[in-house]
Amino acid sequence: MTTKLPRATGLGNLSIWILGAMLVPSEPASAQEPDRDPYFTPTAAKTTSSMPRVIIRNIREDRAGNIWFATFGGPIRYDGKEFTNFSEEVGLVHTRIFSLLEDRSGALWFGSITGGASRYDGKAFTKFTMKEGLGNDDVTWILEDRDANVWFATGNGASRYDGKTMTNFTTKEGLVDDAVYAIAQDASGRLWFGTQGGISSYDGKSFSNLADQVGRSFVNIRSIVVDRSGNLWFGGQEGAFRYDGKTVTAFTSKEGLLSDFVGSMIVDRAGNVWLGHPGQFPGGSGGGATRYDGKSFEQFTREDGLGSATVYCMLEDKAGNIWFGSVDAGACRYDGKAFTQFSATAPPPK
Repeated sequence: MTTKLPRATGLGNLSIWILGAMLVPSEPASAQEPDRDPYFTPTAAKTTSSMPRVIIRNIREDRAGNIWFATFGGPIRYDGKEFTNFSEEVGLVHTRIFSLLEDRSGALWFGSITGGASRYDGKAFTKFTMKEGLGNDDVTWILEDRDANVWFATGNGASRYDGKTMTNFTTKEGLVDDAVYAIAQDASGRLWFGTQGGISSYDGKSFSNLADQVGRSFVNIRSIVVDRSGNLWFGGQEGAFRYDGKTVTAFTSKEGLLSDFVGSMIVDRAGNVWLGHPGQFPGGSGGGATRYDGKSFEQFTREDGLGSATVYCMLEDKAGNIWFGSVDAGACRYDGKAFTQFSATAPPPK
């Protein structure tokens, strides 16, 4: 299905996104509403020295060096000194943010759960929901490919936006499963999709199921990265898998992973592969992070200084620090020697 949309124009400088004058403070919570979910309630944008205790699902760095957090309380920007939280009042279509992207034009994209995606070009927001042609309003990942198309991983397939039209791809077009969680592009330009039911790739014309090529299935693939040698890594419910174009090598707790559930991955500038483990609820037991240098695994847990056992996302910033986002302890930064906690200021989620 292809839907024509107007092309957004008027790009601005992200480093001077000053929205305070646009905000309308929300009403304080009523004493009669003790059970309301704080993550669905818009909050006035406010700047603090600490990270609110919200669920963090993605971390990105913009070209100005600001760190952005996709949280269930709205996007939060860290400028190296203070955290600023943005809400629906500024124009976001929804505040339960799951994914982030800064595209090559400098525009910011925010993908939400149940609310579709929002694009900010420095002047105004453009919304992308099912009404505008998006495949589904649950947007779990956003990727810009080498041709400047923006791809959305959604709860009903993958959607591609070329600046004018939205095209949706589902199992009808060849995806192995309609619940898509992650998208990546390899050096050849082929796109890879991690889904609930396996891994698909797309060459621009047709889809292929990786299971058909390697003879094994994959479950609940939540993350995809390409390492410095060009190998693809897939993280999911049953561990991490490295694919060299011919064969698949599996890594689980037996090989040295902290946990078999790999929910996020990054490759740092030294070539190390970092794997984030959400842990098991309640309590996040068994979670944390694992670093693989190509020969051995090193595990990081609360005992080592990691702020949480529920690592949902990671980022290496321009200075070489590794950031971790969690479900219960805000953000944590590792400089290669020690961890720095950015203290949470609200009660942990239920």
